[in-house]
Amino acid sequence: MKKIFIIIMLCSSFFSGIVYAKDREISVVVNDKLISREEGQIDMVNGVAYISVKFLEPALNIDMYWMNEIGQVQLNKDEKIMILNLHDNTLTTDWLNVERYMVVSKNNDIMVPMRLVAEYFGYKVSFKSDGPIISITSSEKLQEQDEKATQKEKAHHKVIYLTFDDGPSPYTDKLLELLDKYQVKATFFMLDGAMKKNPESVKHIVERGHAVGLHGVTHKPHTFYCGHDGPLKEMEQTNETLESIVGFRSCLIRTPFGSNPHLTLKQYLNLVSHEYRIWDWNIDSKDWAYNNPHKAFNTTIKNMKTSKKEPKVVLFHDMKYVVETLELFLKWMDENQYTSKEITADLVPVKMTQKK
Repeated sequence: MKKIFIIIMLCSSFFSGIVYAKDREISVVVNDKLISREEGQIDMVNGVAYISVKFLEPALNIDMYWMNEIGQVQLNKDEKIMILNLHDNTLTTDWLNVERYMVVSKNNDIMVPMRLVAEYFGYKVSFKSDGPIISITSSEKLQEQDEKATQKEKAHHKVIYLTFDDGPSPYTDKLLELLDKYQVKATFFMLDGAMKKNPESVKHIVERGHAVGLHGVTHKPHTFYCGHDGPLKEMEQTNETLESIVGFRSCLIRTPFGSNPHLTLKQYLNLVSHEYRIWDWNIDSKDWAYNNPHKAFNTTIKNMKTSKKEPKVVLFHDMKYVVETLELFLKWMDENQYTSKEITADLVPVKMTQKK
């Protein structure tokens, strides 16, 4: 069932060490139907919007199973599972580590982080400062919007998302020339030091209409993922560097080596509460392992043909060998009626799933 619901939240206050919204009416609209406060509850906890689990099943079309004998609630949708442990207030998914205090009990109700749950189960979440307003759009509605947008594209072209990590580099301009030649767009997740070293390349990326994202400062797991604020601090520093070069900031980020298994739930919440959109990939060229253009090209093609995941987000790196790989791949894309677009803030991020 197609659903869009908008939640209007008001001011917050402190209560027993946890920040909740003041006891004022919170309006909830589902499919143009106003839902009363008793039927659905949205609140603020430490600056993060939380949603009542009793509202999840009808509002997000999520199957819910109460396992009272072991004190757990299991949420299921489209083969994705989220477990709420009511004994120790922990929440876990197939790609995030278990974290305490992410499940909150209040007024005989159970609250969980709204954005985390919604995006995990494939919904789009957007925020508007006036109100403030939080808008959640169902996957069915997103698909409908995507289909309309696709109709405006060339009818025979399929959209993928080319991404480049670790740049900019001395080879960035060559990559840009190839992208221009085939009239496609890409997204560059850039490192702080590389931007400082190659500021003109950053400007060229923007001038040619590509998207810019952040990849952090150190690119060292033990440093980047150190402490609850480690990833946020690195992305904020990288954003300051980007702004100093092109005059604006980016909400698009990619954590080093991907979000799984390194990124904890608290680190994730710190990032999304600052409006960052965390993107992984689902097509790995393995260019970083091969350092061989043809091997990377063949691996990318094989993954493209076998993967059923959508949308397809291809991982390349901004380095010497990838120039030739990209030329081969762009030619293949053209022959097989693919195009590439830049990642935008309104898209639902692609995230890794737990490897088994």
